[in-house]
Amino acid sequence: MSEQAPPTDEMLLGRFVESDGAEAEDAFAALVRRHGSMVFGVCRGVLGSHQQAEDAFQATFLALARKAGSIRNRNVLSSWLYEVAYRVSIRARVLSARRQARERSLPKTAEFASPDQRHVWEDLRPALQEELGRLPEKYRTPVVLCYLEGKTNQEAARLLNWPVGSVKGRLSCARDLLRGRLERRGITLALFLIALVIHVG
Repeated sequence: MSEQAPPTDEMLLGRFVESDGAEAEDAFAALVRRHGSMVFGVCRGVLGSHQQAEDAFQATFLALARKAGSIRNRNVLSSWLYEVAYRVSIRARVLSARRQARERSLPKTAEFASPDQRHVWEDLRPALQEELGRLPEKYRTPVVLCYLEGKTNQEAARLLNWPVGSVKGRLSCARDLLRGRLERRGITLALFLIALVIHVG
């Protein structure tokens, strides 16, 4: 007997929207388990702070609960979640910066002077997230699916109803765009970052 395939995002969203009680809760919980790591990675990448990322994570899935019925392309939910998580995190970062300015408690320069690679990455990660968020959707969506959620080119092609060659081509274009934009910002490690640490968790 063949193993039953897991429900698609479209099926889970349908259950959440159309069902009540435990069935709707189970469907939503399944979506959080499936996409939660990617969403938290986006929030952490923009905000840095674990607590702020937690708040943005919760706000993103609250938005999903409120707007589930109006999402058009339900079978590629990850792209919608990425966009919401990024926008929520950017708003939170702006508000945090304003609050810090009012309180006159900006971090000391010395805190950012460490040569440790982890601190270097913490400085670079927001720029990568920002440029990823600026990509056209046709390039951002396969990046989210393949690099942030770990899907193969074939799996992404099936979800997007694209030829595999289109997925590969747009991933290549996305990498080129990201590399160029990051290098214009003075980030000379762009290729390394894209290849190894685009997983923004």
